[in-house]
Amino acid sequence: MANTGFLSVSETSFDGIKNNLKTFLKTKTEFQDYDFEGSNLSSLLDVLSYNTYMNAYYLNMLGSEMFLDSSQLKESAVSHAKELNYLPRSRTSSKALVTFTINTGGTLPASIIIPEDYVIRTVVDNVSLDFTVPEDIIVTSASGVYSVQTYVYEGKIVEEFFTVNGATKYILQSENIDTNSIKVHVINSSADSTNSQYSYAESLVGLTPQSEVYFLQGYRDNRYEIVFGDGVLGKALTNGNIVKVKYRSTNGEFGNRASNFSTTSKVDGYDINVTTNLVAVDGSEREDTETIKFYSPRFYSAQNRGVTRDDFEALVRQKFPQIRTVGVYGGEDAVPPLYGKVIIIPVPYGNIPILSDQLKKEIVNYLSTKTITTEAVIRDPEYLFIEIYSSVKFDPTVTTKTATQLKTDIIQTIKSFDANNLDEFGSDFRKSKLVAAIDDTDPSILSNDTTVRAIYKIAPQRTVTQKIEFSYGNALYRPLQYVYLETEPEVFKSNVFTYDKNSTLYNAYISDDGVGTIRIYYINQGGQRIILEPNIGTIDYTTGDVSFDLNPFNYSGSIDLYAKMNDQDITVKESKFLRIDYSKITINVGT
Repeated sequence: MANTGFLSVSETSFDGIKNNLKTFLKTKTEFQDYDFEGSNLSSLLDVLSYNTYMNAYYLNMLGSEMFLDSSQLKESAVSHAKELNYLPRSRTSSKALVTFTINTGGTLPASIIIPEDYVIRTVVDNVSLDFTVPEDIIVTSASGVYSVQTYVYEGKIVEEFFTVNGATKYILQSENIDTNSIKVHVINSSADSTNSQYSYAESLVGLTPQSEVYFLQGYRDNRYEIVFGDGVLGKALTNGNIVKVKYRSTNGEFGNRASNFSTTSKVDGYDINVTTNLVAVDGSEREDTETIKFYSPRFYSAQNRGVTRDDFEALVRQKFPQIRTVGVYGGEDAVPPLYGKVIIIPVPYGNIPILSDQLKKEIVNYLSTKTITTEAVIRDPEYLFIEIYSSVKFDPTVTTKTATQLKTDIIQTIKSFDANNLDEFGSDFRKSKLVAAIDDTDPSILSNDTTVRAIYKIAPQRTVTQKIEFSYGNALYRPLQYVYLETEPEVFKSNVFTYDKNSTLYNAYISDDGVGTIRIYYINQGGQRIILEPNIGTIDYTTGDVSFDLNPFNYSGSIDLYAKMNDQDITVKESKFLRIDYSKITINVGT
């Protein structure tokens, strides 16, 4: 008998597949009397449906991993990035500037060598970290003192050896490599220790059959693979050669918290002391899947040269893994204009969000090799922070969580909001989105009343009069201008700092007076504002521009300048980078 039924292939769920199979079989006369729910045929249909469902799932995932855009596994993204000549960023060692002083006990040797990989040690959160010297340092006497200033880098030194037996690729074992630290030597053989140091090649340009170079590419998730030339582009290895690869295995961003160091051994038989000049900075984490997917095609489009804004952003992000994000704009948009230049504003990982001078020079020098028409200028970002106060109501009958637990969850929601919405230059803060995110934290939350203020942090010199000028870049909440009433809160106000007035120290505040003048006052025992300086500058409520003169006697950390925005949305542009200050989050949870 002819088959009049058709099996639908549009359904991919388990139940849908099983129902389609039933519908198909019911069209056949030989199955018209079967009970598909109660017979053994139901179990057979379960097996067929499960097999079909698993095959559909497998093929869907396989298809997704075949393309960079849809890939979910980092291993797949790394593999696709190879086709675009993109090297996923590794972890980066944090570095500290230290001074070594050698105690020679009165003797005066011609020089003392602090050897490459000499280890100093520190402890962060009960974790011991090694910092090492990147190369031999020759220390000579200066008026009988043997002292030298140098950078040291976090990470344990790892050496791997590979005996060449026809292969050109060698997989490095550590997932915590700082690729900037890789040093490759090729030893002639186990019987001949003569060796050559091979250099890293970013491209094939200028290579000859005798070029002693190696290439580097990603391998699987977080590992890397050393690749050597084939004798046409790059010198080929011969069987019996021994490849020695040395690198730092690093803790990345965690090392940025290191500050106090101790030596681990003598140098040339002499005692050695170490002091810290600059705490550790520039450590970063490895690149994740999403950033590989985002930056690898853009790096490819840059073709290893700097012409457009996107080119410079891609070059900096790929070359310097310690940069978390970077803002780029043309010099013609700077104030004053800088024609023929490109402004680069990098934001590094770590607890110190300002680049070291050495890293700034490295970025400028690197970009100078990628363009002959434009000069790169590095500027530090202007951080504009956000204070959040939220009063949250919840229904205790629909949750087992306490108010304290809900508060913890809400703070985590705010941190996630910060990471997902304010992680790039030009990312604006929208209060409505934050309010919605807080409401969605838990089904028991009924509502929240959230207010925000912008914070500009300054760290002026103490006991020196200086001009402070900046802009919030947003209209401030002062629609009607009049001198404040005694108990009325100000639109613009600082935290407390110490101010010297006629040799008397006061716990003082900076604020506006309600009509655009900036003043300094303290609060007496009766709670009244006593004006110390009635006019130190001006504030424009329409533009958010602030200008005043300040001579602080002392303060803790920074002087934080708070301002309430007109609509509590905060927009940023050019060099400003917007972040939520986690220490300025206040959450009150109640019924």
